[in-house]
Amino acid sequence: MRMKSYFAPSVQDAMELARQEMGPEALLVNSRKAPPEAKGLGEYEVVFAVLPEEPAAPTAEAGPAAADPVMGELARLRNQVQDMVNALNAHASHWAVPAPEFAPIFARLVENDFTIDMTRKILMQAHARLNPNPGSRPGRKAAFDAESVENAVRAEIESLLEVDASLAELDEKKRVVALVGLAGCGKTTTLVKLAVRYGLACSRPVQLISADTKRISAVDQLRTYAAIIGAGFEAVETTRSLQQVIEANREKGLILIDTPGYAAADMEEASELARFLASQSSIEVHLVAPASMRAADLSRMVDRFGIFSPSRLIFTQMDEASAFGGVVSESVRSGKPVSFLTTGQQIPDDIEPATTGRLLEDLFRSSAEAALSAA
Repeated sequence: MRMKSYFAPSVQDAMELARQEMGPEALLVNSRKAPPEAKGLGEYEVVFAVLPEEPAAPTAEAGPAAADPVMGELARLRNQVQDMVNALNAHASHWAVPAPEFAPIFARLVENDFTIDMTRKILMQAHARLNPNPGSRPGRKAAFDAESVENAVRAEIESLLEVDASLAELDEKKRVVALVGLAGCGKTTTLVKLAVRYGLACSRPVQLISADTKRISAVDQLRTYAAIIGAGFEAVETTRSLQQVIEANREKGLILIDTPGYAAADMEEASELARFLASQSSIEVHLVAPASMRAADLSRMVDRFGIFSPSRLIFTQMDEASAFGGVVSESVRSGKPVSFLTTGQQIPDDIEPATTGRLLEDLFRSSAEAALSAA
């Protein structure tokens, strides 16, 4: 088996280089952003492999040699290598695009920070949309134009992606919402934006609660915001106090709870608050995450905050993200709908309810801009 890494401005460029040098049988094994020390070689590192031809079976003329212990050992090793090749062949087929016409969109999604597993899932199901009866025309392979492929991929992502901005709906339902997430991800400013846009502006009485005992400045900041916008405010230090404040303000239209920012090393410290929020079915827990995080880091963070049982995702810093695949990919992977998107620090303007169209617009626009820039 022969493997080689290609460095190129895009995954698509690397695929073309591999096919030119290694032939059409080249299989994409892995792709990633080039490490800092290799950035000068290209933006992406893409690994391809070519499987060796199957070795010829021994012939009758090899009879005397077959009895040679050295030749026997070589034959045994050859069989082991062939078993490994067969296993790799089965594994490599998992990475193959379902049809050659899907190679460009594969590259675009990977460049937009979709994981390869998620990209593979989307493309396989999009291919099934375009070719629902693959066995009806034996011996012939369907050909798809680029527009049909992109439309099928869009439709597949729409079917997988969920959004839920029901907090923005004007109804009589009283809401209790807690925001959790990393320090510095924008929880407090997002909470104030929600208070103004979907509380006070909708004539809902608003109560702000700070459960952030880690930073005194965070309590003072939220208290100041509450005074400016005319909302009620309480700071609590224990889950018991939190429960009491919630019960005392049940008649308020919207109760918003700010929580400490927790790093990976702080999750044990977060366990008591996490258990309380997870046990309260009347509290909607939204996990706040920066859209600018890499997909792998985002997945790890969402999994860590699983102890809070968040039901929705809010993505901040949409204006700072260079790719949006991680946002869509993580929502699909975790099965959690996206509720709101923020696009800056301006209060209360830079927040909007999440919609599938908005997320896909950013995703495909960034892909198109990257392709234009590369050209």
